[in-house]
Amino acid sequence: MINIYPILQQIKDILEPLNFKSLKIGLEKGADKAINCPLCRIIVEEEIDKGVLSDLIIQIVIGLDVKNDYEALYNEFFELNYKIKLALFKLPYKIELLNTITDEDRLNTIKAGIVRVKIRDLNED
Repeated sequence: MINIYPILQQIKDILEPLNFKSLKIGLEKGADKAINCPLCRIIVEEEIDKGVLSDLIIQIVIGLDVKNDYEALYNEFFELNYKIKLALFKLPYKIELLNTITDEDRLNTIKAGIVRVKIRDLNED
């Protein structure tokens, strides 16, 4: 069993140098209408208790302004995706990259995607 919020704050701190215009823990209602792109949101998908150890599955949402040049947009998205993954390995935890999900262009105002990661074998020590 662990206190999750300090870990989320560490993730936020490690992503700060990536210069998101909006970087927050949690996903607020209406985030898809945000005008401060690129944006990043850190969300707990699941906490898995394993006795004294816990795993966390975290979603890191990336949001970018929709552009007419989709190749440039995808380049920007996957560049941030790559930088996020590199940054996560600077954390003092066991990091397992799960997958990257794109939004399939379902949102009108931003291009969004998710980097899913598992942080393994956390304890209070």
